[in-house]
Amino acid sequence: MTKGRPQVRWAFSSGAGDPGAPPPHLPPVDVVEHAHGWRLVFEIPGTDPASVRVDVAGRVVAVRGERRPTERTHGTFLCVERAAGPFERLVELPDELDPDGAAASYADGLLTLEIPRRPASRHRTIPIRPARSVEKK
Repeated sequence: MTKGRPQVRWAFSSGAGDPGAPPPHLPPVDVVEHAHGWRLVFEIPGTDPASVRVDVAGRVVAVRGERRPTERTHGTFLCVERAAGPFERLVELPDELDPDGAAASYADGLLTLEIPRRPASRHRTIPIRPARSVEKK
């Protein structure tokens, strides 16, 4: 991956093998680069954090879950703009990040992932030893 804009993938798969199912909702995400790594902030208001999964496969972070529809207690909806149902968002990470060190938190409808940079590789010198001589018979 080249430096610059992150690869934020839009997942249009219908999931559980149902070709007639609508595509999952795509929650908005902010990707912030800082000195120690990346911060990904997913907007998933009204979602029970227990229904959210964060998976990492290689360099791809997948956030999946489901937002329950608003209960109809009194009256009839005239307009419904808040998405309900399954959601999925994929973000491809650059090689310099370490998803194994990631941490997730959820507050006020925002899922925040902190993904640190990999430690810089140390410079070292490899000593050269003389080769053993091979005796001839």
